[in-house]
Amino acid sequence: MMSSWKASLVVGFVLGSILASAVWNRSPGPSQEEYELLLQKNALLAEKKQALQESFEALETHKALELEKAFEQLANKQAELEQQKADYEKQLAQLKQQQKKLVVTKKKLDTKVVELKTATEKQQVVLTHSKELYQQQLLLQKQVANTEADVKKAKRVAEDFKKPCDEFKSGTSWNWVSQADCDKYDVKIKAVADEEAQLTALKTELEALNQKIEVNLPKK
Repeated sequence: MMSSWKASLVVGFVLGSILASAVWNRSPGPSQEEYELLLQKNALLAEKKQALQESFEALETHKALELEKAFEQLANKQAELEQQKADYEKQLAQLKQQQKKLVVTKKKLDTKVVELKTATEKQQVVLTHSKELYQQQLLLQKQVANTEADVKKAKRVAEDFKKPCDEFKSGTSWNWVSQADCDKYDVKIKAVADEEAQLTALKTELEALNQKIEVNLPKK
């Protein structure tokens, strides 16, 4: 583009010279005043040419700077897009990882739901028969308490026959009364054993009933 401007100026200058030469040849010759005027015009044209050339060079420099700035902005935009792409890929990887965790969590929750459902069904059975079960529990508790009292009473009664029986067995008393005391003591000891056996059976039955009433919910 710069060469085109220069060529146009050169062509204009050459044409002007040719025209001036033609005029010079036709006329007998310029006067001193005309010659000086022609030199002034020529100097003015040279100044305009120089000004145009400097203006063009300034414009060319400005355009080059604008182009360089545009390339820089384009490079920055490209880098920004690359960073966004990397960020999106990272977020996508995180989402996939979270999705896997959610699947595992869902399976655990499904298992927990099944456990809770089973526990709820068991509890519902207990609640349905709660009145009957708690009445049985209360009855057994009373029977256990009464039997414990009977055991203590039987032990006290047996203790009353223990001393004379011990004297009889030690040889300090060989009368029939002492022998009868030992026989009664044996009967009372057997009564104590029977009461204790009944107490053990009642406690076992009560414990089984308590386990039946209690519903073990799954731990969190």
